[in-house]
Amino acid sequence: MKNMFRRVKRTMMLAGVALLLTACQQDLYSGLAEDEANLMLATLLENGIDAEKTVRGKAGFAIGVPKADVVRALKILENRSLPRESFKNMGEVFSGQGMIASPTEEQARLAFALSQELAATFAKIDGVLTSRTHVVFSHHDSASGVNTPASVAVFLRHVPDSPVADLQGKIKETCVQAVPGLSYDKVSVMLVPVRQEVVLPEPGGNDFGAGLLYGVLGGGVVVLVGGGGAFLSLRQRKARPGGQDVSATDPAMS
Repeated sequence: MKNMFRRVKRTMMLAGVALLLTACQQDLYSGLAEDEANLMLATLLENGIDAEKTVRGKAGFAIGVPKADVVRALKILENRSLPRESFKNMGEVFSGQGMIASPTEEQARLAFALSQELAATFAKIDGVLTSRTHVVFSHHDSASGVNTPASVAVFLRHVPDSPVADLQGKIKETCVQAVPGLSYDKVSVMLVPVRQEVVLPEPGGNDFGAGLLYGVLGGGVVVLVGGGGAFLSLRQRKARPGGQDVSATDPAMS
């Protein structure tokens, strides 16, 4: 009987440990560069998320958070446009060409490369969260004789206190210097400010319910383990060395 209760107690303890392990950290992103992982870690910690950065060797770095905070953490990172978009440079766009491209293909690649270079430049302005640049080269349609001038459209999503709003002239000048045949009046800049504070789910939402469920289940395991131990101790106290039950001979136990 004693061995049976020991097995029951051990099983309950193992179940409790397994249950607690389900509340461990869960990876949000992996394969990150260290500077990007550090930025994401700082952003989450500043917003009250108990995030962790782990090293994955050649696979880079990973960011993990408690399972109950996954939804909140993803909303925070999305609002801050993290992880940041990686832009291609001229060398990457034109590397490894195995075939001779047509003039139209060369123009398209050059336009894309310039778009990426300009977007990467504007992304470095303080407070800019998202940077998009679209470059169109001047074009002459021989069939209709219509000339289409070069143009550039810039989209910048930024925090409210970013200095980007005062730099629209400089942004246009940078585009004019980078794109052949582009005039100042053919550059459009769209600025989109975002909320400074992230609106997060209330604690009474699903995440909180999941955390409460873990707590209730964990508490139930503790109660079961404690109850099993108490029952085993009671059996041991009631048993005499010869195996006779105390309650059989002691009127106080009847």
